[in-house]
Amino acid sequence: MGKMGTPPPPDGKDMVIDGCRVHLDFHSLPDGRWIVKGTIRCGVGQNSTEQSFRVGACNTRESAEQEALRSATGQLGKNIDRNTSRVKNWG
Repeated sequence: MGKMGTPPPPDGKDMVIDGCRVHLDFHSLPDGRWIVKGTIRCGVGQNSTEQSFRVGACNTRESAEQEALRSATGQLGKNIDRNTSRVKNWG
């Protein structure tokens, strides 16, 4: 919780992977681990689709992000190598 009992500000990240918009929401658990809820949006107009996914508890935010990127690219049918990926952030 933030100051005065308000929820903490959202911790999210937006990017484009293989032409699809991917949004990741990071959530810290009381025990210090992290989960990620993600959304993949592909297509235009009536041909658009949206798919949600979730990554279980990871020890660090970075490892949770890596797992989320693996999950997103797996659902898009691609393998990811963080050193050679074509992930582009937009903002």
